Parts: sequence; structure tokens; C-alpha cells
Amino acid sequence: MRDQIQLLLALYWQPVRAASRIIDEGRIWFAICAAVVAIAGMQFGMSGAIQKYVQPSHIVTEQDDERSAQPTSSAPAAMLGLTLEPAATLKFLAALALAFVPAVVLVITLNRSHESFAVMLRKDYLPLLNCLLLSVAAAYIPVAIVIKTLALAHVEALPILALAGAGHLYFLFLGVCCVRTVWGTSFKVATLATGLGCAAMLAGEAAAAMVGGMRYYFFSPCLVYYAWVFIGNGTLSLGNGFRSRQHMRRQLDLATVNPSDSDAHYQLGLIYQQRRQFDEAKRRFARAIEIDPTEADPALQLGRIAIEEGHPAEAISWLRKAAALNDKCGSHEVWRELGVAYFQSDCLGEAREALEKYVSRRAYDPEGLYWQGKTLAASERLEEARQSLQSCEEAVNTMPPHLRRKHGKWKRLATDELRRIEKMKMTSAG
Repeated sequence: MRDQIQLLLALYWQPVRAASRIIDEGRIWFAICAAVVAIAGMQFGMSGAIQKYVQPSHIVTEQDDERSAQPTSSAPAAMLGLTLEPAATLKFLAALALAFVPAVVLVITLNRSHESFAVMLRKDYLPLLNCLLLSVAAAYIPVAIVIKTLALAHVEALPILALAGAGHLYFLFLGVCCVRTVWGTSFKVATLATGLGCAAMLAGEAAAAMVGGMRYYFFSPCLVYYAWVFIGNGTLSLGNGFRSRQHMRRQLDLATVNPSDSDAHYQLGLIYQQRRQFDEAKRRFARAIEIDPTEADPALQLGRIAIEEGHPAEAISWLRKAAALNDKCGSHEVWRELGVAYFQSDCLGEAREALEKYVSRRAYDPEGLYWQGKTLAASERLEEARQSLQSCEEAVNTMPPHLRRKHGKWKRLATDELRRIEKMKMTSAG
């Protein structure tokens, strides 16, 4: 329990690192309980504020009875999704689990293109849901406490509603951090996915409200039974995958106790690298090299991180070391990365040499062909550049569909570079 509370509190000062720890150590039961407490607390805290907007109005006539009093609507509260219905907490959690999370997974699937929605849902549903539930708790519990304190002090309702809106925005910010950590995406993609997830959540709540009383038919024992028959195994597989991931992480942590085991540090470095936690990844890779200086793979990954962070000189140092240790490191990809680092350092001759060596070994890799074409174009060897870029397009076009989607980025970049080369030719001819 203490460890789970620490994970929750860590979201306030290190949201990205906390999300990573939640994936590895978080417990779904604690996240659900914390989210229920947070949402119920918001409902309780908002009660006084909403009453300031919902003032019963009576038309006093001789025919008045108890049914004459009709409360006015609470537009600001409704816009914030804060009502005083007893089932509001359950509705919020259901919308988060059944609309928000699947919508985010779908957006990430479309962005990655080469992974199926079903596979990503089984693999990443519970890690993301766990992070989001704790984000709900982190965003709403402090707001609920402050709101109730202000309500007891008879503060005007409008600032209280504005504070509730700020709680929503903070939850969305934490959601962006969680999405970025789970898939290692950019903040731009994570923001888009979170925004569309929020829209799906609101749409789901609106659809549930439109269904109205019909929703009770969905809880028929027969329908519940058949739903479990069809989706029960899939639901259980979500939990199995989450537990397996956490178990593997614990085993890696245990393996690092062995002072001679460099591979455990390397595998942990890959996990942090995928989550874009580069500082921790670099620490793990450096430790792996310290244990076994003859291993080339950690040096390759340090070079890739240096390229990602915009430090080509540092990348060249690491990649040359990896190539010296193992000429075929990373299935020869060390030479492609070295060519990219040289290109970014404006060392075009060295870049051409490294990329030529890579393409000679892996002639149908679109990424290598693209960088070779771009380097040749920068060296004003336009005809050779055109041939490499056309080979890049052809390599993507002849791939199986799932690989074609995965490498489609390089085809698009190659096409743009070919257009630029054609413009350069026309300009020089004119």
C-alpha cells in the first residue's frame, strides 16, 4: 500500500517517470479504489457549489402542491461532467475504460500503422488504464479537498466550478504523459490521442444518456452470460499480459543484483529507451558497458540516443566504438546509424562511405536507401541520389502489407526528396 501511494504522489513532480513506474509496479485494484475516492470526493465537494446554481423556483398559487417546484438546470456543472447522480462515479469509470482507453489505443495504432488494434489492445490496455486511473486520483483528490473547503467558507460557486475545470485539464495533462510513456510517442501524438480519447469519452457518456432506460436491458442475465462467453477469455488475457509484463520487469531487476550480468542492464535500458526516458536508458547502457566492455549493442543504443537528442559528435564516438567491437552489430545497422550521424555533422564523405557499406549488405532496407539518397543529394550527386531514392520507393512497394505500413514513412520522405531533386535540376537548367 505504501509503495502504491508513493506512485500516486510521484505523479505530482515527475509524471513521466511516475507513469513508467506505474506500468512496472502499479496495482490495478489500488488504482480503481483511488479513482473511486477521487470522483466521489469531487461529487461530494461540488454539492455545495452546484446548489448555488440549482435554486428551486416556485410559482405560488392556490393550486401549488409538492410537484410545482421544478429545479433549474445546472449548465456549468453539466459541461464539466459533474452531476450529483448516485451512479456518476460508475459512469465516469465506465466511460474511461470503455471509450477513452480504446480510442487512445486506436489512434496510436493508426499512427504506428504496422500493429493491429486487437494486438495493441491486449498488450497495452491495462497498463494505460492503470496509469489513467491513478491520474484521475492525482488530479481530482486535491481539487475535491479545496473545493469542499471553499464551499464550507461560502465562496461563490463560479470560482469553484473553474477550479473543477482546472482539475479536468490537469488530468488531461497527466493523460498525455501516460500515453507518451506507454508507447514512447512524441508529445504531439500523445496530445492528439488524449484529446480524441476525451472526445470519445464524452460521446460515450452522451450515447449512454440517449439510450436512457434501455440500458437496463443490457444487464439481462442471458445477455451477461453470452457476453462473458464471447469476450470473457479476451478480458482475462488483458490481465495476464499485464501481470506477465510486470513479472518480467521484476525478474530483470533481480538479475541486476548479479555484478557480472550486463544483459539485464541492457534489457532494462531498452525498456527505458522505448519509453523515451533517455537519462535512465543511458545509465543502464553505460552500466552494461562497464560490466562487459566487449559488448557492442549497448554502444549502438547509446549512439542512437545521441542522434535522437541531437548530439551527432557523441553519436559518432559511440557508433564507431560499436562498429569496432562488432562489424555486424545490430544486423549491420550500426553503419546506417553512423552514416546518419556523419550526415548530421556535415561529414558527407564519411556518411557516404558508411551508408554505402550498409546498403551493400542490406540492399532492400528503405531507411538506409533514403539516407544514402539524401546524402548523395547533399553532395550534389543528383543522379545517384535519384537512383537510391527510387530504390527506396521500390523496396517499400514490394514489401508485405504489414511491413509496407511500417516503412511507409521512408517512402513518403523519399518521394519528397525526389521532388526536391527535380526542382533543383529545373533550377540549374533554367
